Amino acid sequence: MIKNIYEMLQEVCSQNKDRIFFVRQNETYADLLRKVKQRAVLLAKKFGIKRGDTVAILSGNTPEFIKSYFAITSQGARVLMLDTGLSAKEHLNMMERTNCKLALAQKEYFIEGGAKMFDIETPDDTDEKDFVAADAVREDIAMLSFTSGSTGNPKVVGLTHDNILSLGQGALFYKPVIHPGYTFYGFLPLYHIYGVVINIIAPLVLEGKLLLQPILNPREFLKDFQQYHPEVIPAVPRIWEAFYKKIVEAAKEKHVYTFMRIIISLRKVLRAIGMGWLVKKVTKPVHELFGGNTKVLVSAGATLKPSIRKFFENLDFVVGDCYGLTETTGPANFNFAFRMPDGSMHYAGPLPGNEIEIHNPDKHGIGEIWVRGNLVMPGYVDNDDANAAAFENGWFKTGDLGTLDKYGRLIVKGRKKQVIVLDSGKNVYPDELEDLYLQNEEILSAAVFEYVIKGKTVPFAVFQVKPGTTVAKIAMLLKASNLKIAPYKWVKHFAITEDELPQTSAKKIKHFAVREMLDRGEFTQQSHGE
Repeated sequence: MIKNIYEMLQEVCSQNKDRIFFVRQNETYADLLRKVKQRAVLLAKKFGIKRGDTVAILSGNTPEFIKSYFAITSQGARVLMLDTGLSAKEHLNMMERTNCKLALAQKEYFIEGGAKMFDIETPDDTDEKDFVAADAVREDIAMLSFTSGSTGNPKVVGLTHDNILSLGQGALFYKPVIHPGYTFYGFLPLYHIYGVVINIIAPLVLEGKLLLQPILNPREFLKDFQQYHPEVIPAVPRIWEAFYKKIVEAAKEKHVYTFMRIIISLRKVLRAIGMGWLVKKVTKPVHELFGGNTKVLVSAGATLKPSIRKFFENLDFVVGDCYGLTETTGPANFNFAFRMPDGSMHYAGPLPGNEIEIHNPDKHGIGEIWVRGNLVMPGYVDNDDANAAAFENGWFKTGDLGTLDKYGRLIVKGRKKQVIVLDSGKNVYPDELEDLYLQNEEILSAAVFEYVIKGKTVPFAVFQVKPGTTVAKIAMLLKASNLKIAPYKWVKHFAITEDELPQTSAKKIKHFAVREMLDRGEFTQQSHGE
């Protein structure tokens, strides 16, 4: 039985040594293993890194990040994943809290006053024959991640070798849809759990290739799609929403949107009567946007609106819509509709070895999402109070609310803390309203939260809008959208801005930060219409 991350790497690389792993660099699995060993020798010989030490990685998306990740864990040390978007002060706080001994960083992120810094991009001139793997076991902590920056008292998530190995084993469930040799696109930050799942572990265990993209620019993405034709494209919901709007706008400009919707809605009938060519003609331009070879779209990091997932599924993509947290090693549940080898349809569920439960559901089937299994962390590091609050009878209480549909697909309603409780006692779920209002082209992003106006609790929205969009235009769009939902949910109070709303590294809107900006009067164009 494989007992640590290095043994998993060594087994997969040995079985696939001549396959390409890093596409842009044209490096094989054998190259990856050799360079991991060389980096590990450097860590052990030059810096004395040993089992139980903490080594940070502070870098953008480069092959060196992944090689260093495996090298650190091969020595039984813990990888401290540092978010490049945080401040030097936050990085110092995190390194101090975890007794970090060394930081492998790109030169631009070097900081003084903390752990020793080493340029992660320095070529290793060590001899791989000197490599010795540490006797790490499954229960050892392999990764450390902070739940937030230096504000308040951030919790430290400790994921074990067992968590990561279970993730790799669980990912094999998706072999019917993600085949060996498929290219995974890699622009997601590798320090985030989503990046670890979909751009480090999944490509490796599924014997795929990895196309890393360090530049966060949609133009670069589109250029890569045309040049490399990736089969698997992971992104956050904000990116999929942007692509959705781009596709719809392009169809409307060509006056073919209505025709496109009709053909797609009738696609099963048309194929049954031998007119599949017409469906292909309508969907082909969208597939070509992604390079013409894409089979699987993956979304995680935040909630993907069901309407967006359905839109891409109707265009003949397999859409893996994932829910999870760092504490659950990512994919606590996948909404991932595809045909199994026995012909049956799989719609949703956690990875093998895990369970999901909607705890104490209300009359609408909405309750807190609880998770149990081999992907759940053993606990927050050195934080008994947080662990007592987070666990109950072996279940991890996520703090998110959700419900399951008839196929077992998880519909996330939002954070328990963010639910708007009206004076009438009725609950309003911000995610549902944001999904509704984002269907308007003029609204680029939305944050809905509880607010008190004239002593009354109401849902308030702040919208990022297209340049030149007026308050009057948004008021009109809201009135039309509100007709689709119960009156008590209506947003009548809102503010607009043309600036991007503050967001996390996973592109989630920071609702608390938006609310603080509202309180400070930073959104000058406001409406408090009844």
